[in-house]
Amino acid sequence: MNFAVLTGGGDSAGINDFLYFLAQRLEREGNTLTGFVNSWQGLVNNNAISLNKRELEKTRFTPGTILGTARKNPIKDNQMDVVLKNLEERKIDVLIAMGGDDTLGVASHLSELGVTVIGAPQTIDDDLQGTDRSLGFATSVNQSVNAINSLINSNVAHDRDMIVEVMGRDAGWLAMAIALNTPACACMCPEGPMELSEMIDAMKRYKSDTGKASLAIVSEGIQLKGVERGDLPTDAFGNLAYEGVSHFVAEKYKEATNRSPRVQILGYLMRGGVPVWADVEIALGFANEAVDLALAGKSGQMVGLRQGKVGHTPLKDVIGVKKTMDVDYLEQQLKLLV
Repeated sequence: MNFAVLTGGGDSAGINDFLYFLAQRLEREGNTLTGFVNSWQGLVNNNAISLNKRELEKTRFTPGTILGTARKNPIKDNQMDVVLKNLEERKIDVLIAMGGDDTLGVASHLSELGVTVIGAPQTIDDDLQGTDRSLGFATSVNQSVNAINSLINSNVAHDRDMIVEVMGRDAGWLAMAIALNTPACACMCPEGPMELSEMIDAMKRYKSDTGKASLAIVSEGIQLKGVERGDLPTDAFGNLAYEGVSHFVAEKYKEATNRSPRVQILGYLMRGGVPVWADVEIALGFANEAVDLALAGKSGQMVGLRQGKVGHTPLKDVIGVKKTMDVDYLEQQLKLLV
């Protein structure tokens, strides 16, 4: 059989390992693997390369994606007919699409058009339904924690409070995991329930109790009462470019305390780093499950990790519904901060 794969959305560590495991399994069983370059853009432009285990072995344990990625939406651009034509021209039997909600949304639509499509969840935001963990999340937390813990002693030495902004869009999984693994005394997530005034009080209390500069983690997608963030740009899927909210938070903090905090926006640093063992293990499990589903003639499914086991969920049940933190769970986590 002729398999093809593409990687879309924001990249993360672990994708290249997934591609390696995929090629390894397919070659062993006599199948071919084609990689479309730059996500759906590559499928529209019919831009693809042949993938094999020997070459992919060289890029194992590296972040990013050797196939590239792009914010391309062929549904919005009325180019699904081109996608179908190019798949037929290359005689592709199965397409494996790896990415987040946007990438998998196109994959689901393509499966409804009769193409055998399997989705694989990859996003550092970890906001996809149907899986307890998405590929890339664990490494992103590890990368971010290492960066913050490398900075904090300098801030303490200079007695400068620090506000660190992290990715996550509308979900706070990243922010909370990072906060629990750093000396943070406050964490603001899109789901709530911490208000800005509560964050400020927590930082003041930490300073008073310890005599040290304080640290707060702020998720990029929080909404601040009374703060207008202006007209934010959007991508091809309508996602807002959230980056920068920490500067508003810092202004309000300075007004309330007369202390000028340092602002750190981790940004793409969060997508880097050598993939940790958990993501390598997930990459292997997702690759095997994707091939198993395809060989069994199943389509329109997303592989995923549920209660420690790799399984699958219909794509139509996954897309359009973000996995966010339960408020009660979040409140319990916040109690564990310093």
